[in-house]
Amino acid sequence: MKILIITGGRIDHDSALRLLKEETFDHIIVVDGSLAFWDEVVMKEMPEAEFDQLVGDFDTISPEILDKYINRADITVHRFNPVKDNTDTDIAVRLALQLGEGGPLTVYLIGAFGTRVDHTLSTLQLLVRLKNAGAEGIIIGAKNRVRLLRDETAVLQKKKQYGRYVSLIPVSEKLTGLHMTGFKYEVDGAEETLGDSLCVSNEITAERGEITIGKGTAFLIESAD
Repeated sequence: MKILIITGGRIDHDSALRLLKEETFDHIIVVDGSLAFWDEVVMKEMPEAEFDQLVGDFDTISPEILDKYINRADITVHRFNPVKDNTDTDIAVRLALQLGEGGPLTVYLIGAFGTRVDHTLSTLQLLVRLKNAGAEGIIIGAKNRVRLLRDETAVLQKKKQYGRYVSLIPVSEKLTGLHMTGFKYEVDGAEETLGDSLCVSNEITAERGEITIGKGTAFLIESAD
């Protein structure tokens, strides 16, 4: 199952519309203020597009836009008190896990990056929750695509990569059995500790780049800058 979450950070229109056109989603969750993006951008470019879940306390969306969607029979509304323990994006991820329970699940997030570092870091940590639940999480922004790897191998196709640079940023205290082949700077059985920068700004030079983490957890970041 594939689920898309459109949340309330900075949404790059081009990358978001491209994702909506290229992928088919079983559910689309629109979060609070991102409803304005759906109403003003998606409906203009893709009038046939539909979403089925609306989440938030609705404190950042105009009543005029909200009124167009909140009473529609084809949209399930999950409304929360503004005074709550979790961010709207966190609530949306929990909802995605409920909707995708019982089978393979990939959750895409757009609008997850913004000017506030606390919100960005909080959203990045949601990739850990998804991984812990057995789901794959992918955050897509204007210049970056971020996933989480844990004790696994990932293959990147050069012709499909999201920008020029590939970085591996440790999340766990240590990465061991680290291999990177098909890259400008290849790594063979290395160890990386939290805070190291061994695997920052690498580049794929072969048709495919392969990354293996024997043990440990890291963000895999593809950057176009």
